[in-house]
Amino acid sequence: MSQPALHIPSLNGVRAVAVLIVFVGHGFTAPGLWPGHVGVTIFFFLSGYLITTLLRREREKTGRIALGKFYLRRLLRIQPPALVAIALCVLVGVVAVPDTTQNAWGILAEVFNVTNYYMVAVFADTGNAHHGLPPESSMLWSLAVEEHFYLLFPALMIGLALLGADRRRTGWILLGMAAVAPVWRIFLHLDGATFYRLYVSTDTRYDGLLVGAAVALLWNPALGDRTPFAVSRQLIDRVLTPAALIVFAAAALAPHPFRLTVVDTLLYLCLVPIFWTLIASPDHVLSRSMNHRWVAHIGLLSFSIYLLHRLVLAIVERGGLPAVVTDGVAFGVTIAAAQVVFVTVERPLGDVRKRLEGGAGRKAVATASEPGRLRKRE
Repeated sequence: MSQPALHIPSLNGVRAVAVLIVFVGHGFTAPGLWPGHVGVTIFFFLSGYLITTLLRREREKTGRIALGKFYLRRLLRIQPPALVAIALCVLVGVVAVPDTTQNAWGILAEVFNVTNYYMVAVFADTGNAHHGLPPESSMLWSLAVEEHFYLLFPALMIGLALLGADRRRTGWILLGMAAVAPVWRIFLHLDGATFYRLYVSTDTRYDGLLVGAAVALLWNPALGDRTPFAVSRQLIDRVLTPAALIVFAAAALAPHPFRLTVVDTLLYLCLVPIFWTLIASPDHVLSRSMNHRWVAHIGLLSFSIYLLHRLVLAIVERGGLPAVVTDGVAFGVTIAAAQVVFVTVERPLGDVRKRLEGGAGRKAVATASEPGRLRKRE
């Protein structure tokens, strides 16, 4: 008998908020004033949480983590839409950008998910971190960070289990590993590291993914865990989450060098009570807003929106419209393009992933068409 789907409320809404923050940050209405980088911070935390929830549930139901199937699911989820976006950027570079610097090395860096370290190296050589990349494709640095996490993290989980670490001990180990990141960033800053070395490198940005992963193991409301440190849900919903939202908004505006060293750590800590409320308290005003139908649908399209938005903004900007009109038109076009990619690429491959899992026995999977749902199939 099939187990009923386990629904995780608000995750698509969180994705929507994150991608909208990024979009406005890259837009023309408030250049340099809006903290678009915070959207990536939210995505990292969310990715760590969701992937670890899947791995935890798989291990609890089957007694093991199937690495091959995990990597295949990630490949089918991420690479096809990313390759579509890369191809479009390359095409625009060839057809419409006469001064493009794109070259084979930049394209290969994106295809093989090393965009972030490519940008660090190219900046050191040329002073231009975008040199060699297809136009308006540098946001793929964050995808590289996540892909490196997906490559290494399941093996880390298996290794810790073999060493005798249970779920909770593993969670605390992950938090300890995450705590090293701000110390490492401070050291690099004092040693003269560049902006790109601090901002886009996997070894300086992994902590958000690990904090999200630790929450999935220690205090996962979707899997029935107790509240963080056993505080009451009322205290979280009424005091800690509102306070965390205020601190998060204030910290998002912090100047350099604080933003590149310690601010992300503070943001990730703020996300712990916020995520708990969003998932565990669906009647909370914040949760209701995240679960609105249109907000959730934007979240459903968020991956393709993220991949395409800079290219669309650059194309629409050539029309010479006022900044706010440019951003509005670009947003509409981006949504339409993302819907096309979702229907033609993401959803069909999501069905393939579900069929693969269905033929492998009782497994836990997250569908591409419903990223906020976990399903066990027989």
